[in-house]
Amino acid sequence: MKHLEYKLTDNAGGETISIPIPESYKDCGRLIQSDYYRRCKAIKPIWKIYLKTLYDPCIAVQFWARVSAYETGFFYKFSRFCLRHYRLRYGISFNSRRVGYGLFIGHEYLRVNPCTVIGNNVNISQFTTIGTNTKHGAIIGNNIYIGPSVCIVEGVNIGSNITIGAGTIVVKDLQKDSTYVGNPARRVGENRHPEFIRNPWPLNS
Repeated sequence: MKHLEYKLTDNAGGETISIPIPESYKDCGRLIQSDYYRRCKAIKPIWKIYLKTLYDPCIAVQFWARVSAYETGFFYKFSRFCLRHYRLRYGISFNSRRVGYGLFIGHEYLRVNPCTVIGNNVNISQFTTIGTNTKHGAIIGNNIYIGPSVCIVEGVNIGSNITIGAGTIVVKDLQKDSTYVGNPARRVGENRHPEFIRNPWPLNS
């Protein structure tokens, strides 16, 4: 597994986010296990997680998005086909390949631009849109809870340890260790709900 590093702006805390990039299907499997760990706090065999994809579209999207991140693999085209199926049937448009460990997609119906960089232990809720009209998408830090119906616009930087309340519109960088609500997003204090990031994947593993 190789890692790419992305430095957040000073307004977002200046932290460097390390994003795992799979170089084999074994690496893909490790990322899939990290995502499922967020749900059950246990490392399950890949075949057991695959069985879950047959009736849970959120798990399925995460599974095939991880497989598609290994672009030279035998299953690359098939994984892209699967992601298209879930986009059309369940409204989950997610094909970013720069995603940290422990992603948690809670519900159907969301849109994430492929240019987005997502850190480690991030929750994304239903009806969320993370978009850009350019090739410069948002960079999202570690331990982030994104509530329902949030809209994150263009290449903003979101610092680590943040709770973003339902319906928030993010148009500028967000300071780390904070809670944000409103349109446009405004800081209402320190991170009030770190417990929303249940079963975080240990980053030293």
